[in-house]
Amino acid sequence: MNFLKTVALLALLSSILVLTAYLLIGGTIGAIIGLIVAAVINFSLWFYSDQVVLAAFDVRPANSQEEAILNPIVEVLCYRANLPEPKLYIIPTSSPNAFATGRNPQRGVVCITEGLMKLLPEDELEAVIAHELSHIKHGDALTATVAVTISVAISLLTETGMTGMFAMFNYRNANPIRLAALFPTLLLAPLTATLTQLAISRTREYAADAGSASLTGNPRALANALEKLENNSQQQSISTEENPALAPLLIINPFKGKLVNRLFATHPPTNNRIQELLAMQPGLLTPPTRRNSPQSKRRRAIISAAIALIAFALAYAPLPGVQQNLTIVSGTELQEPLAVLEPQFEASHPNINLELKFQGSQDIVNNYIDQKHDFTPTILIPANGEILEELRDRLAVQGESNPFYDTPQPIVKTFLVGIAWPERGKVIFPGRRFQWQSVERAMQKRNWTAIGGQSTWGSFDFVMTDPSRSNSGQLTLSLWSQSNLGGSPLAGTNLNGPGIQSLFALIKRSVYQPPLSSDILLQEFIARGSNDADVATTYESIALYRWSQAQTTQEKPYQIYYLDPTIETVATAAIARRDVNEGQAKAAREFVAFLRQPSQQEVFVRYGFRPVISGINLESVSNSPWNQNIPGVQVNPSVQFSQPPDAQLRKEIQRLWQRVN
Repeated sequence: MNFLKTVALLALLSSILVLTAYLLIGGTIGAIIGLIVAAVINFSLWFYSDQVVLAAFDVRPANSQEEAILNPIVEVLCYRANLPEPKLYIIPTSSPNAFATGRNPQRGVVCITEGLMKLLPEDELEAVIAHELSHIKHGDALTATVAVTISVAISLLTETGMTGMFAMFNYRNANPIRLAALFPTLLLAPLTATLTQLAISRTREYAADAGSASLTGNPRALANALEKLENNSQQQSISTEENPALAPLLIINPFKGKLVNRLFATHPPTNNRIQELLAMQPGLLTPPTRRNSPQSKRRRAIISAAIALIAFALAYAPLPGVQQNLTIVSGTELQEPLAVLEPQFEASHPNINLELKFQGSQDIVNNYIDQKHDFTPTILIPANGEILEELRDRLAVQGESNPFYDTPQPIVKTFLVGIAWPERGKVIFPGRRFQWQSVERAMQKRNWTAIGGQSTWGSFDFVMTDPSRSNSGQLTLSLWSQSNLGGSPLAGTNLNGPGIQSLFALIKRSVYQPPLSSDILLQEFIARGSNDADVATTYESIALYRWSQAQTTQEKPYQIYYLDPTIETVATAAIARRDVNEGQAKAAREFVAFLRQPSQQEVFVRYGFRPVISGINLESVSNSPWNQNIPGVQVNPSVQFSQPPDAQLRKEIQRLWQRVN
């Protein structure tokens, strides 16, 4: 909603500039000139915005002591936000404040005053930096700079028009309508432009506050910081009174006076921002911020009731024959079976149209939170139900406390296995049991000859998915770390020990360009063959389904090794609530129920998955991979199952993977 408001306000601002030029200069030529001016301003500010603003504040680079405090904070936040690290500058003033600028994330700059460094503790400083990084991520600094410049251009244009109008304007030949509109335009255009620019600034501040709460998971920290900055701003401010147009870039507006009200403020009222942040704090009740007069309460009740009645009518009384369009966003491991089941479901449900999208499981979460889709997801099916819990927790921080219509439903299950080309497997796993220590030793030695292999085999190549994008990569690192710790359960403390950090660094150096998803991994493993891919971890389902492809492509099958312990992963479907109406949710429930029926569960079995319902014998299903004599396959492997890492542990795994070299 904030994004749509910003687009509409910027469009309005540009339209005012074009209209002013049309009336002042004359007709279509004037409008074209105004449009060209707006385009030149937008492009110039897009390209030079960081240089213009930095010069205005006379910034300096951070010194070593300041970098020691700021760099770790920025590194972690940028990893969470999937942003390149911005340049850090210090504003030499005792007034506490901060701002961000830059034409794109690659040119991002964060500036912090010396006063802010001294005033705030580390958690509140982190929250302020997260606020500024949210501005960079959403392009807010550029938006504000462009809005300011267009507003100034309108003011200059109208001032010029007022000065020279009586000398240059030909009243006798003027269009009466244009003449009548000219005077109010010259009077009102600067005011309207200023109000629009300020509205843009206020809209983006709320969005950046929410972004900070999402990145830190601690909305109270930013609320505390804003309260301190507000109190301090009443005593001192950045000495740039000659540049009040730059106030929208700052986290707290330093240019205040007794006559400034909400309409002319560059920022929302700080108290309102604090209340919005505290409302994001789980379990915290905050007083309402809107006016609660009897008239306003009655008006809101009537409007709410009308909206509810309309929504109810649209949701529960759809017109007969209206087609529901559902977008299914699934992990890539389900791509083949869902492609088979899609036409079957649509044939039996002619009023429901399915569109399938496939991503890495971690990408499903990140893209949904960041709203990077050009479509509206209806059902989310990551490879692991724990990933949906992570999504629920992260959305709760943003104020979406109930993101799913119903309790997520398990669809199918599988678990992590190892695979190796037969001759390689006999050397590295002589006892026919997968050993993490053997893989680690091979990585350290780097060449097959050092561990008993043939000289023609070359270097040892291990393949796994990118743990920052894929569930199977996270499970691989979790099991490997657990083995390295002697079987002890993982926790944030032992995961960050020197032994695990060294292990992650070794793996990251040894794995070249990890694939984004498990299905892509196995396709590459088969295509590259034993000269470029020796051992890998993947899901049992994909290993079984792609086995015949390996036999055809490489003229030899790979060997499947069951990890002990391993982790079972259950693909789980959740019906998203965001922008999904009740009619779509009802259709989505039918599709989820369809996937859990015995006939469809047998289809999943043919693709190597294990059913989540009872009564299905793996070997009795036609074309089941469990009756095709695949080397190493077992119906009931004698292995232990570890719990999948929870949301916090997966976050730590991703963070550590990102940091090590």
